[in-house]
Amino acid sequence: MRVVNRVTLTGVEYKKVSNMKTATKRIPLLIGLLLWASLEIINLRVNYIYWWPFLAAVAVFIIAWLILVNRTWLDKIIIWFIPTFNFLVWCGFLSIINSSLMRQLFIIIAAVSGWWYWRQALKEVTAKEIALGQWWRTVNIIDALSIWLLAAILYGWQSFLGWSIWWLWLIWLLGSGLILFADYYASRLSFITHWPIITAAWLILGQLFMVIYFLPSSNFVLAYLLLLAYYVFGQLSRDSILKINTKKRLRYQMIALALGLILVMGTAKWF
Repeated sequence: MRVVNRVTLTGVEYKKVSNMKTATKRIPLLIGLLLWASLEIINLRVNYIYWWPFLAAVAVFIIAWLILVNRTWLDKIIIWFIPTFNFLVWCGFLSIINSSLMRQLFIIIAAVSGWWYWRQALKEVTAKEIALGQWWRTVNIIDALSIWLLAAILYGWQSFLGWSIWWLWLIWLLGSGLILFADYYASRLSFITHWPIITAAWLILGQLFMVIYFLPSSNFVLAYLLLLAYYVFGQLSRDSILKINTKKRLRYQMIALALGLILVMGTAKWF
C-alpha cells in the first residue's frame, strides 16, 4: 500500500512538473509572437501606435497574472512591467527609424528579447524564492536597453518633432524612476531601506538628461551617454549593495563600456 501511494503521488507530481515545463515553453513563445505581430502592425500602420501597444500590454498582463499564481500582486506587476516597458519603448523607437530594413531587424530583436525574458521568468520566478540567476541577469540587460531606447526616443522626438524639452524631461523622470525601482525590486532590495540611493541616482539621471541634451551629437550617442550614467549610478551602486562587484568583473565591464564610448564618440557628428 505504501508503494502504491508513493507511485500515485509521484505520478501527480510528475504531471504537474510536466505541465509547468510545457507552459514554460509555450507561453513565452506565445508572448514573443504577440509582440512580433504587434510591432509589425505598428510598422505597417503608424497611427495604431496610440492604442495597439497598450492593448498588447494588457493582454500580456492578463497572461502574467494568471500564470504567476504563487507570487504577490507587486511581484506580478514588476515582473510584467519590466518587459512591457521595454516593448513600449521599442514601439516608440520604430517611429524614429527611417530604414525599413533596420525596423525589421529591431522588430525581431524586440520579439526575441520578450520571448527570452519570459522564458527565463517562468523558469525561476515561479519558485517559492526568487534567486539572482539568469532571469535577474536578463532583467539587467532589458532595463539597460530600455534606458537607452527611452533616451534615444525622447532626444529624437525633440529633434524631429520639435517637442518641448521640458515635457520630454518629465517623461524621462517618470520612466527612469520606474526602471530604477523595478531594478532594485527585482534584486530583492527593499525600497524603504535603500530609497536614498535610488533617489540620488534618479535625480542625477534627471540632471544629466538636461546637460547631455546640449551636446552637439546625434540622439543615439546622447542616449548612450545616459546609458553609461545609468550603469554607473544605477546598476553598479546596486551591485555594491549586493556585494557582487569583483575586480575582474568590473574590469571587463569598464573595458566594454570604454570601447563602446570610443566608438560612438568617434563616429558622432560633433561639427
